[in-house]
Amino acid sequence: MLVLPDADDAERVADWVELELSLGEESFSKSKIASVVRDVAGAEPRETFVSDVWRHLRRRASLYSTDFFEIHGDLAIRRADVSLGRLEYQVCLFFSLYGAAEQQGSKPKLFERMSAEAIDRYVGGKTFMFGWPVLPEIQIEIGKRVKQVSELLQERFIEAPPIRYKDRGVDIISWRPFAEPDVSDRRSGQWVLLAQCAAGHNWPQKTSELPLGSWVQYIHWATDPSVGFVVPCVIHDSLWHEITREVKGLVFDRVRLVNHLTTGVNDANLKSELEAWVEEQIIEHKV
Repeated sequence: MLVLPDADDAERVADWVELELSLGEESFSKSKIASVVRDVAGAEPRETFVSDVWRHLRRRASLYSTDFFEIHGDLAIRRADVSLGRLEYQVCLFFSLYGAAEQQGSKPKLFERMSAEAIDRYVGGKTFMFGWPVLPEIQIEIGKRVKQVSELLQERFIEAPPIRYKDRGVDIISWRPFAEPDVSDRRSGQWVLLAQCAAGHNWPQKTSELPLGSWVQYIHWATDPSVGFVVPCVIHDSLWHEITREVKGLVFDRVRLVNHLTTGVNDANLKSELEAWVEEQIIEHKV
């Protein structure tokens, strides 16, 4: 089994149960969860706590479009016949459960690249990986990156951000161009999404960090972009509306990511990197 951090957090315990089931555990009962929490916390958990864990699991099972696990009475059962999309699901769970601290070898860039594929499928258009550290084919200097984006989208470049900024709060830029025959002479004005990824446990402090007001100074958009916020956890229903209002845009949590990656990522290199990373995480966090 894997280490269970924060045994007093019902949502984190639910993440742990999901991950254990995904990695091969056949089933979990309420009593088994209570036993694990007792062993980690050193005290018997309240019945209401275990019920909270169960409610989280039941709600999540109803939201995933792929049945990674099923709830039958007091038993959570692994669906062994599901393979497509399971890797991406596990990646989200590892980030959600253990965070994105660099010393853990978490490689949040992998989460960003995987999220970009999910957003690309949602938008049905094109995607540009803008965030720092940049990928090999992307301009390092932020001003050149902003200009590159403006040229790709046929939008008007105005000025570069101050050089001290690495990505100015934007990790992924996605847009849906109109079907115009001459791509080189396409007109400006299309739906654009500027998205920030937050793979760490401190994501609630980052919901309003993307400075859209600054981005409308760098590029004179014919139509102002929308904002997106991406996290590997499942945002509870009680927080969903408030978080969405804080973001002032679209929220992509684990449910929305995996529901747009039901067939897995298309990039073969990314898939190999994700597989290797998951294996590393299993070894690192094994009890």
